[in-house]
Amino acid sequence: MDYLKASVLGLVQGLTEFLPVSSSGHLILLDKVGFGESEMPLFFSLMLHVATLLAVVIVYRKKLWQLIKNPLSKESLFLIIATIPTIIIAVIFRFAFSELLTGKWLALGFMITALTLTSAELFKRTGKELTHKSSLITGIVQGIAVLPGISRSGATISAQMLMGIDKEEAAHFSFLLSIPIIIGGAIVESFGLRSAGIQVDIGPLLVGMAIAFASGFVVVRFFVALIKKLTFYPFAVYTFGLAILCLIIL
Repeated sequence: MDYLKASVLGLVQGLTEFLPVSSSGHLILLDKVGFGESEMPLFFSLMLHVATLLAVVIVYRKKLWQLIKNPLSKESLFLIIATIPTIIIAVIFRFAFSELLTGKWLALGFMITALTLTSAELFKRTGKELTHKSSLITGIVQGIAVLPGISRSGATISAQMLMGIDKEEAAHFSFLLSIPIIIGGAIVESFGLRSAGIQVDIGPLLVGMAIAFASGFVVVRFFVALIKKLTFYPFAVYTFGLAILCLIIL
């Protein structure tokens, strides 16, 4: 992979990771139209996710430190409860239905995202707090969102909005919830890469990760600040358009 492709993919990852539009779907779409590198799209995508994950760690460093100091707190427990079903579902998809992770149903994934975001705005409720049950449901939804085209942040935030949780609180929980699953995915795929004997172009990879981190850091700060003022309708229209585009060109 050359430096230009790595830079563009890193920028796309950083700009879309924290917006409800599916960053993995965008990366696969670029790969499908011939822009990416077919030798290791999943590993490269995961490394870009790790780069944007660093942006989350920095933005939420104080909150993370509190969770580390209080591992038995209610919020820590909610994160654990949500992470468990995500891991189970992700493993099932990874080893039993891996063909679904290649982007074969990318148009359907984007369509699901569009419908989910629209439903969240039309039927959202308020006045509820995060519970063991809502955490479990959020984790299940995040697990399903490993399918390309389904936005992880969009799905988890929408699910919580439909359960009556404030959008800003849902966004914070969604971003924190991304940390363990991305770390776990990167570790698993790293072992898979080594066993497969695939070579990594370190230079372009590092450039892509740096750009993904920088752009992701800017986006997460703006998205968190504007989450109360934003509606999901523009993102729903955008992902619906991507679904139509995938049907046409793929």
